[in-house]
Amino acid sequence: MQNLGLLAPEIALSLLGLGLMLADLLVPAKASKLLYHFAWVAAAVALVLIARGLSVPGGLPAGGGLWVVDAMSQFFKLAVLLSVIMTVMLCLEYGQLPPAQAGTFCALLIFSAVGMMLLVSATDLLLVFVALELISVSSFVLAGFERSNRKSNEGAIKYFLFGAFSSAIMVYGISLYYGATGTTRLVDPASAGLWLPALQSQGPVFSLAMLLILLGFGFKAAMAPMHFWVPDAYEGAPLPVTAFLSVAPKIATLGALARVYMILVPAAGLEFTTLLALLAMLTMTVGNTVAIFQDNVKRLLAYSSVAQAGYILIGIVSANALGLEGVLIYSLVYVAMNLGAFAVVQAVGDDGSRGGLGSYELAAFDGLAQRSLSLALLMTLFLLSLAGLPPLAGFIGKFYLFAAALDAGRSASGGASPAVFYSLAVVAVLNSVVSVYYYMKIAYHMFFVPAPSGTQAPALHAGPYLYACLAVAAAGVLYFGIYPDPLIANVKLSVPQLP
Repeated sequence: MQNLGLLAPEIALSLLGLGLMLADLLVPAKASKLLYHFAWVAAAVALVLIARGLSVPGGLPAGGGLWVVDAMSQFFKLAVLLSVIMTVMLCLEYGQLPPAQAGTFCALLIFSAVGMMLLVSATDLLLVFVALELISVSSFVLAGFERSNRKSNEGAIKYFLFGAFSSAIMVYGISLYYGATGTTRLVDPASAGLWLPALQSQGPVFSLAMLLILLGFGFKAAMAPMHFWVPDAYEGAPLPVTAFLSVAPKIATLGALARVYMILVPAAGLEFTTLLALLAMLTMTVGNTVAIFQDNVKRLLAYSSVAQAGYILIGIVSANALGLEGVLIYSLVYVAMNLGAFAVVQAVGDDGSRGGLGSYELAAFDGLAQRSLSLALLMTLFLLSLAGLPPLAGFIGKFYLFAAALDAGRSASGGASPAVFYSLAVVAVLNSVVSVYYYMKIAYHMFFVPAPSGTQAPALHAGPYLYACLAVAAAGVLYFGIYPDPLIANVKLSVPQLP
């Protein structure tokens, strides 16, 4: 195997995952927190190893050309591992996870992360499929981990059924791709210069194959209209799992989507640009519109995450360097602001001052500023960043994505008319305005709606690991918002040359 050493972080994490599964048999339940600490420390070590690989010049093929390790894949792996570390921090404070299965839970989290790391490096459709299935199977089990919770079981079953359906569609697309090209490779390094002209000679079978593969990606990234599993799966899953699913699989899938449809098989060559633009507009609009009517904050943030996928998709539609930079920037800052928001939701839902009798309903946020001003302020910070208001990190990401659409419209690249790109930018801005309404609805309940009358609202307390997660998220949102230069410089180094 060529350059197998490049897979050292993935191999090490896989071995650790197997060890964690065995640990359930050896470690007593009362010491289960030790396993969570092993998991986040291992993810942190892998993150450091990956960060050192950011300086890899160009791309190094490995596994006989099945995957490539380049700065772009390393960047997405960093974002995935950061989300794993923050999720484990939330797990350490979440009381509903069974202690006896702590090792299995951590192992599934690690296996899912390994699948994402393989996915963002894959250049072969079979490896793409295997990586997606590794993510999916782990996620199905994680979503239903609270076996005594009926909603958790219901959400996991719906997630599994829709996942199986999307996998079948993707496999059919891959089989058509193989029939049209005679290979499952997305690009043959030996004939890369001939690849783009060869696309023009492919028949409708090839286009249908790429369309079905796109639909498979769309389910994993929760793009409308393939998002129906999201609200039930997110609402029923344990909150740390919901936070993880809303971030890590989404950015890994969109990273793979960017590699496939921007670099290896450009959407413009398939005449998919207008279709992708429509999917982006639909995803943003459906997510934001339905979120307005949600009274459960988990479901509200679930629909918000659907809309966020639409924003990231703008960069892929634009198919220019600015768009790819926007995809990378927004993916990283999305980890911080969305996991930060979910951390506050966990603190409210797992309210220690009420003996764990909190709720995820919007009414549970009434008077939060009186019970914990710091949590209310942090939640407002994350919500404003998700809405894309300056000077927070979300604004920088959206600025790059929206600017990419305008730039694509000016150059009329991608085989679509300028009106498509300008329309996309206008719809994105309007959706950002709409999102301010439902994000600020939560802030209104926290600051202007008093706690239920007749009750003495006790102060809300959260554990140290949850505050550590909040500190990392808040630092990322503020630092990259006020001083984004280091992030932008690293992103520019991570963006490969577009064809």
